[in-house]
Amino acid sequence: MRQSHLILSNAAITWATQILQLVPQLILVPFLIGTIGETGYGIYALVWSLLTSIDQLEKSLQSGVVKYSAGYWAQGRIEDVNRVVSSSFAYSLGLAALAGGGTLAAAALYPDASGQMSRALALVGATILLIIPLTPYIGVIQSRQRYYVGAVIATASKYASLAAVVAWFRLASPSVGALLAIMAGALILDRMAHVPIAYRLVPGLRNRLGLFSGAHFRALVGFGTATVLASLCLAANATGVRWLMGARVSMSFVAHLAIVLMPTLLMSQVVRAMTITAMPATSAYQATGNRDMLRELLIRGVRYTMALTLAAVLAAAFLVEDVLVAWVGADYAFLAPYALALVASSAFMLGNSIGHHMLKGLGELRTVVWIYFTGLVVVPFGLILGLIGARCNPYLAVTVGLAAGHGVCGALNGLGCVRAVGAGCRDLVVRGWGQPLAVAAGAGLVAFGLYGATNRETMLIRAVMAALAVTAHLGGCGYFIATKAERRQAAEMLNKAAKKIFAGRPRIGAGAGGE
Repeated sequence: MRQSHLILSNAAITWATQILQLVPQLILVPFLIGTIGETGYGIYALVWSLLTSIDQLEKSLQSGVVKYSAGYWAQGRIEDVNRVVSSSFAYSLGLAALAGGGTLAAAALYPDASGQMSRALALVGATILLIIPLTPYIGVIQSRQRYYVGAVIATASKYASLAAVVAWFRLASPSVGALLAIMAGALILDRMAHVPIAYRLVPGLRNRLGLFSGAHFRALVGFGTATVLASLCLAANATGVRWLMGARVSMSFVAHLAIVLMPTLLMSQVVRAMTITAMPATSAYQATGNRDMLRELLIRGVRYTMALTLAAVLAAAFLVEDVLVAWVGADYAFLAPYALALVASSAFMLGNSIGHHMLKGLGELRTVVWIYFTGLVVVPFGLILGLIGARCNPYLAVTVGLAAGHGVCGALNGLGCVRAVGAGCRDLVVRGWGQPLAVAAGAGLVAFGLYGATNRETMLIRAVMAALAVTAHLGGCGYFIATKAERRQAAEMLNKAAKKIFAGRPRIGAGAGGE
């Protein structure tokens, strides 16, 4: 399968599963607020964000297996793939013991008279011990660029956990502890499901202590340590801010923050489907010395993802308040401006996320860590603490800090990758950023002009204008900035999809014995 087709196939399947995954998440938030209250949901959001950060740590471990296995696959070296998997398994066991043991120790020492937080942390620690050693199997699946496997499994897991939570809360008593236990159990089963699929998908795969390789272990430790540091920066941004605001403000504020961040989280999940395959593709191109494809992968990748994220911004500009009211109630409509600001800032960061994955694929790990530390830790925490110290509105303080961090991180990812692959900054600014932004601005001006001319402020009108803006933007990107080769590639993908959909169906008008 051609690389472009593989990337788009992964993206299409993962996008479809992400849309399906929206349903459990959207149902669960108002359901939990209504059953365990804002404070209970705040505690859950706080503790689950810690487990989500561990999941990011897990992905950083997978990335080492993905990078090296992809390179070895490109060269047909299956035994080296097995050495990578076996060495990564040993590394994962050690890290699971360290991270899980540390979390269990924190649970034992946590100053909590009720014991609720201590029990929650203990559950997180036990979950860590079980899920991290399974990361090599996920990594080797992803090294074959079959990211949709994890997306399908995650979708099934979310529906199963939603059903289990609703059933337990209806048949027994609602509690934060039961909620976390169900979610952790679903996550463990999710990870275990990857193991048989890895062996089926990769013939000849072996994980044995006898295949442990000191050289591969050192390479994984070097790569893994850097990516773990990058993941810790991401955890500080996504989780650390919640813990900070929980301590400085309240658990109710944490619940509000989780609601504000939900659109950004959903957008990041969708964009990840399009960009995550860039790392193994980069490793393969690097292994074969194809520098031209590396440069084109960066510029096109940024342009494609910017076009996608800007479409989300246009839709959010019209609908974010209506969505919040329909989702969690009119009492939370005041969160709409903050959610929209973070959608816009994260759109730019996510539009450049392919640069992050390519830097990892190129082994530019110090650059990756420096970018994340600057954009996700130094800038947001500095601004948030400074604004809170100046007695600024905490909602505004968090929004300004996170949005500024998004902008810095996105710019550094794009420019850092330009330097690494030898591309031109002008190409990035003009083709990657400028062209999609210009089309989005034009589409937005037209849509908002028409909305103002209607003199009718209804949800239906806003939905129509949002659909018009998104259609005009995506159509404009295809008409004004897509090259002939890109249009031909899109046509090939559509034809291929049509053939798969209609494969085996009789042609119209064909009879049993006719031609």
